Amino acid sequence: MKKTPDTASFAPTVVAVGRSFEVHSGKRRMSGKPGVPLQLPTRALAEAVRDEWQRVGPNARMSDLRLASLAAAAADADDLRRHIEQTLLKYADTDLVCYWSADDAPADLRSRQATAWQPMIDWVEATYGARLRVTHGIVPAPQDAEALAKLRAALEGLSAADLIALRLAGAAAGSVVIGLGLIRGAWSEDTAHAAATVDETYQMERWGTDIEAAEALAARRADLADAVRFAALWRGA
Repeated sequence: MKKTPDTASFAPTVVAVGRSFEVHSGKRRMSGKPGVPLQLPTRALAEAVRDEWQRVGPNARMSDLRLASLAAAAADADDLRRHIEQTLLKYADTDLVCYWSADDAPADLRSRQATAWQPMIDWVEATYGARLRVTHGIVPAPQDAEALAKLRAALEGLSAADLIALRLAGAAAGSVVIGLGLIRGAWSEDTAHAAATVDETYQMERWGTDIEAAEALAARRADLADAVRFAALWRGA
């Protein structure tokens, strides 16, 4: 599609402001909140936000800009920190990696779950002292208060940007464990996505690919990738 003149000439720039960076377009400054310029901690993140804005176009809304939206959320995260932590702990209480198939499920599926999830459960215990309870089937098995307290302490130790990245990754994976390890660099995006989609992948292999399901899995993969990329850019990695 041919660009309109306005879009063709649209070229936002990165501007250093003190120790932070902003993205400008002429006299317009990208804002996280009305009237408040979005200040970014690293040039790498600012350049990525600039490129995103240029790609979407001058009339983009904040909801159209993934990296900018995450950065704006991180800027406000300290005010909403307790609420975000509570949301993430709800994932922990019914975490995907703790809900294995019942004993009468296919043995190869149960083997895949154990291979993908047990190392993650072990990592959380070794790293944070949170010993998570595993259940087989769909019977609810709330986690012990001590394990949740350990996970809460882990969340409290995260930077605002990592907390926001984890909120995105945890929602995509249905697991605070998968998301936390991903953000902390304990495993790769590929490993995280494979662990988050063990059941879906198994069913698709058995019954064939469903286009809608495949698109949903791809969207979850994109969310995991965006979470990792944002956290790295915020740190300047």
